[in-house]
Amino acid sequence: MEESGHEGRDEEPAWIARCRRGETAAFRPLVERYARMVHTVISRLAPAADVDDLAQQTFLAAFERLDQYREGARFSTWLCQIAINKARDEYRAARRRPELGDAECLDEHREDGPEDQAVRQENGGAVVRALGRLAGPDRELLVLKYVMEESFETVAEILGITVGAAKVRALRARERFREILSKDERYGKRDG
Repeated sequence: MEESGHEGRDEEPAWIARCRRGETAAFRPLVERYARMVHTVISRLAPAADVDDLAQQTFLAAFERLDQYREGARFSTWLCQIAINKARDEYRAARRRPELGDAECLDEHREDGPEDQAVRQENGGAVVRALGRLAGPDRELLVLKYVMEESFETVAEILGITVGAAKVRALRARERFREILSKDERYGKRDG
């Protein structure tokens, strides 16, 4: 979940300690380090219009609850838990609003490479729609494991479940995802 390399990782405990002593400026490097990760997680779980606001709420909540962060744990994992909770709250609120459907709770605009953009265009957004049709827990698990490329150990920690449960849920979520995709007539059809 972290940016490539370990640059800054060694300084994280010092930044956190300084924040806990009241040096608010020491939180800025943490925000800079994890902003992309937080945006990526939230953009796959919440309405596009709310991503920036939810990211801000995530960092604000992390700052306000820094005393709850357990030293020795990965800060990125703890922060991801907060981001998912913010996205869950927004997802529940969005479902109560009649103007939004489940499939609209995902951001279809991503910063992908040309191959990713071509695949998305070719499939007409079927993958995004299918992800949007999954239940929240399935969507969260698939995003963490296959979009964020986290280990099952990290996924389990973030979601508060056992590694075995994460593996079983991933298998079932992938099956439901495939079923949804197979029902989408536009997905996978090629000319020729």
